[in-house]
Amino acid sequence: MQLFELDDHPNQIAVSKTDSLVVDGVFFFDFSRPIEVHRWLGTLNRWLGFVVGMRVPVSHQGEQRGSLAIGIHRSDPRFADVRALWKAHYPSRKAPPTTVADGIKIIVDFAKQFPNDC
Repeated sequence: MQLFELDDHPNQIAVSKTDSLVVDGVFFFDFSRPIEVHRWLGTLNRWLGFVVGMRVPVSHQGEQRGSLAIGIHRSDPRFADVRALWKAHYPSRKAPPTTVADGIKIIVDFAKQFPNDC
């Protein structure tokens, strides 16, 4: 997973699970929504046990309200960084889009940047 800071979008953190971002199709962490922590105690659950992963909300730069999330396993080198970012920034308002993207563009851009989360 790669994190990016873009001059055109100050105070937002872009994310991709590929080495690059899609032009006009960037996804940002959506700090207006909570992360969903996954724990293991004999079975996968959200309440008890060892933290093994999480679902992290993201939103397309052209979305009014985000609805997608990406999975991050505990073994990801950025796992602790992402948790720290949520502790520092959640809850925050989502920045309004400068241009609105349609649903198909959002799905295509998501598939390009997060191929294993589709």
